[in-house]
Parts: sequence; C-alpha cells; structure tokens
Amino acid sequence: MRPTALTLDDDEPDLVPAVARRPLIARLISARGLAMRLYLTALYESQVRQRPGSVHTNDRPLWPSAPDDIGWVGLLAVTAKVSAKGRSAMDNRLRQVKSAIDRLVREDAATLPAADRARDKYERFLLRNDGGVQPGLPAEEHYVTPRRNEGVDIPVEFYTKNWLHCLTDSEIALWLTLRLLAIEHPAAARESGVFMSDGTRRHRFGLTRDAYESHAALRLFGLIKGVDNGPRWRAGRSAQLREQGLVEPLHFVLDDRVLSDSATDVVSEVLRYRIK
Repeated sequence: MRPTALTLDDDEPDLVPAVARRPLIARLISARGLAMRLYLTALYESQVRQRPGSVHTNDRPLWPSAPDDIGWVGLLAVTAKVSAKGRSAMDNRLRQVKSAIDRLVREDAATLPAADRARDKYERFLLRNDGGVQPGLPAEEHYVTPRRNEGVDIPVEFYTKNWLHCLTDSEIALWLTLRLLAIEHPAAARESGVFMSDGTRRHRFGLTRDAYESHAALRLFGLIKGVDNGPRWRAGRSAQLREQGLVEPLHFVLDDRVLSDSATDVVSEVLRYRIK
C-alpha cells in the first residue's frame, strides 16, 4: 500500500480546480498518450540546440527522410505494432506523435504553422511560451529558451538516462513540482525538506490526490527521500483538526545522484522486487 500524504476520509471529495484552470503540466497528465513526454522533449531539444534567449524554432521532421537524420518519432519511446486495421508499426508510431501534438495544440502549448496543409500539417510545430495560458487571456507568444538561472533546473541525465520515458506522467509532474519548491525554499530543500499543503497541491499545482501519492514510487526509485520530522499529527476523521492545520504534510528531499543510473535498470529492479 502506498503511504498517503494526508489522513483524509476515503470518500471526501478532492476539490481540485477544473482541468482547464490547472497548470499545463497538471493538464497533460494522462495514463496513456505522449503529450507530456513530447512537450518536455521539445523543451530540452530547443535548449540544447539554440542559444539562451532565442525564440523557439523547429526544423526537425516528424519522420526522418535520410538514414542519418533523427525525427521526433525517434526522440520518443513509442511502442507500436501492426494494428488490426492493417496499419504498420511505423504508421502507428507516427499517429501517436501526431495525437500528442494535437493535445499540445488544444492546451495552447503549441501551434501548427502548417495547419492549412493536409499532408504536412504537423511539420515544424512550434512551442508556445511555457508560462502557460490564463483563462480569459490571450496565449503568449512562442517559447524562448531560458537564460541562466531561469526556470526549473532539470539535470540532463533525466533525459539521457531515460527517466523521462520510465516514469509515469503523475510521477514526472510531482517530481517537477518538488523541484520548483526546492528552488523557492532552498534552505528547507537542504535541511527539513520541502512540502506542500493540501490546498497548495490542489489550487496552485492542480495535482489530484492520486497524482500526489506517486511520491511513493519516486521514493522507491530513489529520486526523493522522505524526511523524518518526528511524530505527525493524525487527523483521523475529524474535519475540525484538518481545519486547524494539525495534519503535517510529508517532507521530501530531492536526490539527483540516482539520475546518473539507467532509469530502465532502476525501475525494472524496483518493480521486480515489488512483484516478488
């Protein structure tokens, strides 16, 4: 059983804002689909290819036309096989990537400059500003690669060691959220650990209770560690105690050392152990 962050009634509603009002990463959480992975891969690809402060461009094809080229399909861990409708594995991989682009466009995270072209509609898709879109306000312009000390720092090993493709969307979203909190509270990140209250989880980050509880998997993989802050108050089924703030959230410290290990090896070992 996964440990829970709060001792809430099982039947108590998790009052997370409507999907449209959640931050982009929370909106992209899905049990299936590639939207979050494509988005984060596109951010990384832009940053390693372009200078800081540059407006995002995209000349990479979806599917390479030459053997030495790498298309977007090749940058993502896409599993596909021949379908019952006769589609080839290549066609199915390409279809999944196009579906992910459609999802980013619906979330105002990307645009399609060639949208009027039936054949090349998805080529040269562009990312929007990663600051997100607020309800009732126009979408920001295209993504600009961050300068030094801007944004959330993500170690390159998150990509090169395949962590992006081995974690679930919920695990990725929570891990990024904790990284942001660590930047905002550096002293706590080093000592007592960062945490988020139930209200912060729901209203600032738009994470459901299930998404938050993915901290159990992150701890098993070694990406975060729980901090022992002494006895925690137990609210039980008393709403009054919860309202008084007597439920102590779990505290976490990030441990980036494990990122240097192969995500495939780490996750496979943990899952084999859990199955046994």
